[in-house]
Amino acid sequence: MLGTADDQFLSRGDELLTLVQSEQLEARVTALQENITVSAGNFQALRTRSAHHREATDNIARYITNEFRRSPRIEVTEQVWGGVKNVVATLPRRPLSSSNRIFIICAHYDTQAVRESNWNPLASTAPGANDNGTGVAAMLEIAHLLSRYEYDHELRFVALGGEELGFLGSRHYVQEVAAIGRILGADTERPRENIVGVFNLDMLGFNWKSDLVEIITNNDSAWIGRALTIANAWYDIGLKIRRTQDEFVDISSHKPFWDSGYNAVTLTESSTPWRDSQNYDANPFYHTSADTADKVNFNLVRKVTQLVLVTTDSLLTDMFHTARQPPQITLQLPTMTKESELEVTGTFHSGFPIDIVIHPSRAAASLNRETQTYTATVPLQPGVNTLQAIARYPLGAVSVSESVILTQPFVWKEVIVFPNPAYSDGLTEFRVEANVDITDLRVLIYDSGGNLIKRIEGVSDRLDPRVWRTWWNQQTSYGLAVSPGIYVCHIAVTSKGETYTYLEKLAILR
Repeated sequence: MLGTADDQFLSRGDELLTLVQSEQLEARVTALQENITVSAGNFQALRTRSAHHREATDNIARYITNEFRRSPRIEVTEQVWGGVKNVVATLPRRPLSSSNRIFIICAHYDTQAVRESNWNPLASTAPGANDNGTGVAAMLEIAHLLSRYEYDHELRFVALGGEELGFLGSRHYVQEVAAIGRILGADTERPRENIVGVFNLDMLGFNWKSDLVEIITNNDSAWIGRALTIANAWYDIGLKIRRTQDEFVDISSHKPFWDSGYNAVTLTESSTPWRDSQNYDANPFYHTSADTADKVNFNLVRKVTQLVLVTTDSLLTDMFHTARQPPQITLQLPTMTKESELEVTGTFHSGFPIDIVIHPSRAAASLNRETQTYTATVPLQPGVNTLQAIARYPLGAVSVSESVILTQPFVWKEVIVFPNPAYSDGLTEFRVEANVDITDLRVLIYDSGGNLIKRIEGVSDRLDPRVWRTWWNQQTSYGLAVSPGIYVCHIAVTSKGETYTYLEKLAILR
């Protein structure tokens, strides 16, 4: 059974999921969209967060700062240069911790509507509910929820300005944290900060077709994408995850972190929101004044928020803990089986999210966290099958191997119907091969109405009794040419007194 510490951790992750509510995220996105300013007692909705609009930038930075300060343990500062602002909120590491590791969750808050030819950044609206009110809202909600806990590592939340102007906010931020040997005083140097992982949230909510999130990584940051994928399955969040591992994807604020050697991922609805892709229809409101909260699927935003929330909590709690124990796993197989598809079972023990994959078929196992058991259905080949169960976690894996013998009396090694499609004046060959000797071959041809029109006997290969052949001249039993269409070939062989059948469709052309 799990120990007390494991129970506490696992139940906390489950509890965190329940604290994320779509209504709260919608309220945050609406506030970001409206960007209401107060002057002389009058309220005005600016409905833009353009980096060129100083009043809008200052006002939304105040809102974000105030939202961060709702959590008294969070320390808030600003970076300002050239009219661009970053708001940085820090959740300090627990007292007495010696860790210098830093995790970052970031999202850009600036907007634009450049897909409209008459858009004016100083006079036109760019509400940016989805791009990127959804990312900022998720970040603020995660900050609020995680600030109630203490971690050994520092956690930062960065609201980035100027992203739409060439990632200005993230470029400036990375220049600051990555500085090495910068002279701060007479004898003081500033070391490069040890940023372990960055979660960048950018456009999360326009998808009414499926609960899809795309995770963009490079090679070095693939472990963060793996952590997110594992957490999605472990907590049954229900997202469809598309992982894009490409060093050259530069569509968001992760890129300056990559360029400075930091591990970073971007979570987004699509890396190409302007066009259709699998499980995603192009976003017609992207970079327009119609990007408003009523277009956002807040159920999807909630799920992505939950995913980043529990993944971050897991990494901060356990992955770098010196006392962390690797998962334990068993694999239970029968010695022999006649089933070509076998349900394998086993047990696991882990105090943090894992997934289990069975090789060589790469079948994903279904985990029962309550009983700490797993099951998977895997295909087997005749003879000895060595199966390996691999329990994966973000920074590694453990495995166990067992063997099972498949004792199948008969296996279709090859069934060939050639040519297919065939012409009505041609000849079709049927060739079958099994793992054991065949003593008879019969082929029954049926038309589309299910009527038997031809019965054909086969002959054995002279050199190999496991191989049999026969031919059909596209004529019925009465010597009449068949009409063009689809025919069903019922192939039956006899081996060791048992009959085995195989169905194949054959198209006849004129």
